[in-house]
Amino acid sequence: MSARREAMRETNMKKAISMSKLLPVVMLALAMLFTATAQAAAPGITGPTFRLTAQAAYITQPDGQSIYSWGYGCNGAPGGYAPAAITVPSTGCPTMQIPGPTLIVTQGQAVSVTLTNGLPTSAGNTSILFPGFAVTATGGVAGLITREAAPGSTVTYTFTASSPGTHSYYSGTQGDLQVEMGLYGAIIVIPSTIPTNCTTGLAASNRTAETHWGESDFRLAAAAYNHAKTCYDREYLFQFSEMDPTIHTQALAQVKATAGCAAGAVGCSLNVVTEPYHPAYFMINGRSMPDDMDPNYAFQYPHQPYNGNPHMHPGEQVLIRVIGQGRWQHPFHEHGNHVRILGRDGNLILSQTDPNSLAGPLQFTTTTRRPLGWPSMEFSTGPARG
Repeated sequence: MSARREAMRETNMKKAISMSKLLPVVMLALAMLFTATAQAAAPGITGPTFRLTAQAAYITQPDGQSIYSWGYGCNGAPGGYAPAAITVPSTGCPTMQIPGPTLIVTQGQAVSVTLTNGLPTSAGNTSILFPGFAVTATGGVAGLITREAAPGSTVTYTFTASSPGTHSYYSGTQGDLQVEMGLYGAIIVIPSTIPTNCTTGLAASNRTAETHWGESDFRLAAAAYNHAKTCYDREYLFQFSEMDPTIHTQALAQVKATAGCAAGAVGCSLNVVTEPYHPAYFMINGRSMPDDMDPNYAFQYPHQPYNGNPHMHPGEQVLIRVIGQGRWQHPFHEHGNHVRILGRDGNLILSQTDPNSLAGPLQFTTTTRRPLGWPSMEFSTGPARG
């Protein structure tokens, strides 16, 4: 019995020594994690002129899988990046990413988006829809919903960014396949005028507090809408989606089988079965947990640049921009806080009797889904700002 106790004691001591050696490493890793990700941001590229491409690449999942996908990306260097304080890697905007580049414009600007179809020839045409805007499409070929870019060609979409808020964009061509493969993204329209109370009082005080913590101002603006009660101190953009790897595997196999075929030739097309639908990955901004906790533009995710890891301090007003980009409904529970819905699909919700009062509901869980319901919404959490 004595020898057995001694053996157990030695084993426990070895475990304790191992843990004592491991603890500083773990603490350092955690410190690096929280330092690197302490960025309240909805990163993107600035316009009002954008050149995008649709291409194929592989995205990673936490289980080690590399999933063949399609996504929008930058066709050349963009006009700029936002917010100004965020660090963008030297490699710049990827030529393919999921979700696509977040397009950041100002209310009233004339926006132009030129899309080049760089997908495999057998994938056929592709396009972009911009729900909520009056779009004029030029070039390309006529499609079922909008004008489309044939393989290797381009199409241009123009519209006026008429209303501030959060909007989605996604493929208008064979959406059951192309959106599933990753052809979707977001547009953020900054209000043309910012209420003065959003830069004074409590707002100014929270800026001072962030300076104390060594943090920069990662906001795109000081208000979500041209309204005095839509001020905020931090913001995040969450795009919810899901992925059925079987669909992606089918697409890859058929693309390989049709490699080198001529556009429009017999057999130069895909016939991917998209039902029944069995998603295995559930993503925020193109990443699955825990990958979405890593920083924006982390080098290990060359085609998934945006994270989904919010940070905030007590007393701050936080703006959450949410888009449901997948087929399924995505309930989003904000632990410990009720949130006020500010707007849906770029429409600020105000009282019908008092235009100075917000009328969006207070909720403990918010739900986004597409195409039914509201694809996008903004909500805020924190103390009221008047």
